[in-house]
Amino acid sequence: MFLIKEIEFIDYNENEKIMINLINGATDIIDKDIYDKIINKNFNKLDKNVIDCMMERRYLFKNKIEYTTFLEELNNRIEELEKKATPNFLVVPSYACNLHCIYCYEQTYMIKGTTNIDPIKMVDLQFDRIDKIMEEYENQYGKTNDDIRITIMGGEPLLRCNLKTIDYIFEQAKKRNYTIDIVSNGVDLNYFIELFDKYKNTLHHIQITVDGIKKIHDKRRIFHDGRGSFDLIMNNIKLAIENDILIVLRVNVDDTNIKELPDLADILVKEFDHSENLKPYLYLLQDGGCSGEQNIINEKIGIETIFKLEEKNPNMSIFRKKFHPENFIESIFSDTPYQPVLRHCGASKNQYILDCKSNVYKCWHGIGNNNYRVGTFYPKYELDNNKTSDWFNRSVEKISKCKECKYRYICGTGCPAAKHMSDENMNIKEASCVDYKELIKTIVLEKMKNN
Repeated sequence: MFLIKEIEFIDYNENEKIMINLINGATDIIDKDIYDKIINKNFNKLDKNVIDCMMERRYLFKNKIEYTTFLEELNNRIEELEKKATPNFLVVPSYACNLHCIYCYEQTYMIKGTTNIDPIKMVDLQFDRIDKIMEEYENQYGKTNDDIRITIMGGEPLLRCNLKTIDYIFEQAKKRNYTIDIVSNGVDLNYFIELFDKYKNTLHHIQITVDGIKKIHDKRRIFHDGRGSFDLIMNNIKLAIENDILIVLRVNVDDTNIKELPDLADILVKEFDHSENLKPYLYLLQDGGCSGEQNIINEKIGIETIFKLEEKNPNMSIFRKKFHPENFIESIFSDTPYQPVLRHCGASKNQYILDCKSNVYKCWHGIGNNNYRVGTFYPKYELDNNKTSDWFNRSVEKISKCKECKYRYICGTGCPAAKHMSDENMNIKEASCVDYKELIKTIVLEKMKNN
């Protein structure tokens, strides 16, 4: 018998262990006697039913050759899926913004304004490139049945002065049956309500950030004159929800606002009464941007704090917790098969970002940073094949440190730009590691308390 190395054992109580398959998410509670036999590889002393179960759930294989063959076939299947991943796009109509948030990385890169090209012409250029990328994809893999998603981002895309440009982006997306989502600060959203009603079948959602209760938010997400934006944004969220627009509410969490999260949860429940059109989530900041690193919380400590706050205030359950092993943990507790990955995100697959200065990027975090630019699309389309290959080759199978890691199918090499402000020259050919052992243990044990 051959025991996989991609296995985690967690102390559950004095008599039991939690056994987790880090490839497929299979999870079982076993007593310590069985655990001792497993780790000592005394498989002949295990009951046949236990052996059969462990083999069915892929903890055990008949021999190392069978295990190796299984992994090779798995890697080939994942590689094929990721190679054929449906393209997704992000367009930046302008880098201008009406807020001056304290942690905005774009301010450090000094990304400003746009080019002297007419904005409508720039949209045509962006969609012309999108059309060609889709044509190349379909020639190679055939027509996809998946939704083609275009994200509009900035700067701040929903500026009043951008109304005509945003309308034209929606017109072009609708013509192609593409879906749009928007990353916005929500300040001028009220000026776009009629446009969103006009394209209600094209708009999927708008992501808006609220960083805490008013006194917290208004110190972080401020206008250029220092005024806070909380009241205006909350009013616009209400207006959007009243008009049947899905709002994904992001809360950037660090040491300055984590303890007030229950108060924010109370406000959201009171104001929106668990509306299906409001989907709030918590994101533990990994990079302090312009505000520095002093308020960044260790993810394990942040997770423990958030669960403790939720124990005291049930309204905290409205927040989706976007932690690193979120998808893997969700598969365990929903009892659904986990889809292992070789790549961390769309940057290493078929994702393209086209900005208003005719630059092409692969990574959201890299927008505006010349180190992350992979090419241009005007006056002619030129890609740096070495840079695009580096992104696609950012795979578990290509990075030696990842290849040997037992958490590789959860991590997928990690995010090379997680701390892009701290290290602008981070090498995308290197692993970006997270302490999955501690994170998985912490989250599983916390969630087991409620099961």
